[in-house]
Amino acid sequence: MSALPTGTVTFLFTDVEGSTRLLDELGAERYAEALAEHRRALREVFGAHGGVEVDTQGDAFFVAFATAPEAIAAAGDAQAALARGSLGVRMGLHTGTPLVSPEGYVGMDVHRAARMAAAAHGGQVVVSSTTAALAPNGLHDLGEHRFKDLSAPERVWQLGDGEFPPLKSLYRTNLPVPATPFLGREDELAAVTELLTRPDVRLLTLTGPGGTGKTRLALQAAAETAEAFPDGITWVSLAPLRDPALLRATTAKALDVPERPDQPLDESLREAVAGKRLLLLVDNAEHLLPDVATEVSELAAAGPRILVTSRERLRVAGEHAYGVPSLVERDARRLFAARARQVDESFVETPAVADLCRQLDNLPLALELAAARTSLFSAEQLLERLANRLDLLKGGRDADPRQATLRATIDWSYELLGEEERRLFAALAVFVGGCTFEAAEEVAGADPDTLQSLIDKSLVRRRDAERGARYWMLATIREFAAERLQQLADADELRRRHAAFFASFVERADPYVRHGPDQQAWCSRVADDYDNVRAAIDFGIDRAPELAARLVGNLTFFLWLRGGFAEAARWVDACLARADALAPARLPRVHECGSVVWQRLGDIEQASRHADEAYRIAASAGDDRGTANALRERGKVAVSRGETDAVRAIYTELETVADRVGDAWNAAIALNNLGDLALLEGDWRQVVDRCGRSSEIRRSMGDFWGSALATLNVAEAQLELGELVAAARSLHAALEDGDAVGATTIFAGCLDCSAVLATALGRTVEATRLLGAGNRLHEELGGVREGHYESAVMARTTESLAASLGSEVFARELELGRALSLEEASELAFAVIEAAA
Repeated sequence: MSALPTGTVTFLFTDVEGSTRLLDELGAERYAEALAEHRRALREVFGAHGGVEVDTQGDAFFVAFATAPEAIAAAGDAQAALARGSLGVRMGLHTGTPLVSPEGYVGMDVHRAARMAAAAHGGQVVVSSTTAALAPNGLHDLGEHRFKDLSAPERVWQLGDGEFPPLKSLYRTNLPVPATPFLGREDELAAVTELLTRPDVRLLTLTGPGGTGKTRLALQAAAETAEAFPDGITWVSLAPLRDPALLRATTAKALDVPERPDQPLDESLREAVAGKRLLLLVDNAEHLLPDVATEVSELAAAGPRILVTSRERLRVAGEHAYGVPSLVERDARRLFAARARQVDESFVETPAVADLCRQLDNLPLALELAAARTSLFSAEQLLERLANRLDLLKGGRDADPRQATLRATIDWSYELLGEEERRLFAALAVFVGGCTFEAAEEVAGADPDTLQSLIDKSLVRRRDAERGARYWMLATIREFAAERLQQLADADELRRRHAAFFASFVERADPYVRHGPDQQAWCSRVADDYDNVRAAIDFGIDRAPELAARLVGNLTFFLWLRGGFAEAARWVDACLARADALAPARLPRVHECGSVVWQRLGDIEQASRHADEAYRIAASAGDDRGTANALRERGKVAVSRGETDAVRAIYTELETVADRVGDAWNAAIALNNLGDLALLEGDWRQVVDRCGRSSEIRRSMGDFWGSALATLNVAEAQLELGELVAAARSLHAALEDGDAVGATTIFAGCLDCSAVLATALGRTVEATRLLGAGNRLHEELGGVREGHYESAVMARTTESLAASLGSEVFARELELGRALSLEEASELAFAVIEAAA
């Protein structure tokens, strides 16, 4: 074999699609002939372009090229050479800088190229973004995709413009991106994937002590079986939870199932998953037993497949359990060597590695911790230092000796840390679900060098997220760190700093205070750190009531957007139970949160009580800004009750108070809600005037969500006036503003308005499809349209369209509309708007 290219290398993987089926169709003799001709043709083409054949197995080739253009040209010529044959060959290309070891290429680049080929179809050449950047000509953009190695989404390209089915990549999934590639475990992976795809297995639990690699195996098995679950794969992480009462809400949030005031959350969950070919991966369940067992069992009965990781079985009917073993010796050595080479590329495996792996019971986490030390110790030195500790501690704490081995390994890694490293390691356990560097620095006193040292030792992990890097610990390591946190003299002060940091954090994020264009980004940041916010509130309720009240009082808008109302109602009650420990100015905000939460839970009397109390306290204190906020909530309650006179009086007072203190945002809300009242009363000109002015004010402040809401009201009134061109312009603006902040509720209203506009234009088919798309989206958001006016208009529009099209055609087009994606529905709405203009 020619020398393997080094430096920047482009890998090409090929594979015959459906080889087993072809063998049956062609027969053994004809298939062997076709396969031999396929090999001859490919070797001739690859050789002509300077390709080096790295490996050949059955009908698959692995070839390396020194340049990306030659690799792409070879793939194109190879497909042309195979075009007349009976074999459909899929190909994948990826460019990287792999390590060349005595055994061949090592590194993620090999896996990426193989995954590209596995996602393609016969006759298709799929190209990674790194390869495309080096040879862009003749490539067709296929958009962003995630692959079964669970890497982050990346843009993928296709050689030529051929038409193929969608790539066999991951979709509809929130599976996390692992820090390292999956190695070995071929037998275990095959066993778990076979169980997951068996019709009789509805609930599968992977069991074993911490550190055996249950989560990593579960993630990989879920990815490998993605094609069996066209409705998606959802990861539900239970590690941050301490209260079993939050199980249902956590699962609902992962599945994007909203809390509805008219339906218990368990019913909403069962409805959302009923009949779906969906996989739920429930991770780290052991600390919530037995409660989690009941929840999972009930959910599995509703339809989805459920994969659980737990240190022990759930012990429920229908559960299949798979005990995750330690690695086999070969895989243990491979894992240790791979992690050691990440620390030191020059690492060479010696016979001591096998002995070391055996001493560590071939436990993945223990191997990773030991490998992280190879920059300091050789394998022989590691073996010598670890042996005595393992012999001393084995069997000392846990019944399972593997757990004792792991604990000893973590303890040994901890003992080797310097004083600053130990302190930071323990202090970082105050965070739940990870943190940003800013948080680690301010709360735990982290500095870049010490934090990097803990990462290098595999005690802390770094994950690149959409809003920046996050730092976290595996659950087993965090348990150990939390014990060390308890031993720190300033443990309570650390928890207080943690609570204070996130109290300040949610204050900055609260769109009731922050009305600019970054409000959506801040809400997303709160979502990233919601487990930390929860932990801060729990600490505050017990030890620092003022901090708890700051947190709860500034979560109102976030909760309104994202849900979590039942949990928040308990927080509100707990804060108010300590009212004597709170500054009087803090109470109105807590009551405002209570009003919003109980409105969304459907208890208007409770909501009214909180809104009235917020108003009483703020008005008594002469706090005009607090009074304005309370009036806003009182107005919402009055709207819910249909008390027209009270609505008018409250929002008129809000307008006056807000103008007096220069609170432009609340003044704009008053304008819009008085416009809402005019909408109910049929005073269309007042709607256009008041809501139009509200929209202008809120857009000038960067509050695109509020601007879109007000502009949508204007569009509805203009439709009633028959001003279709003006209505189309307003609707266009509402769609654009809503899209700027990802406001799905606004988009649902825009679909309704687009359906009414299309009906007025006589475009009944488009109108019915928009109606269907809107119906589905409203159901996903909570099942009902908010507002008496909107409900009446859509009922009227539905009746008109059904009469125009006839019941059979109407029903068919309505279902076609329900099947539209959000992007397709948006395109249809803009097409109707363009037709009106």
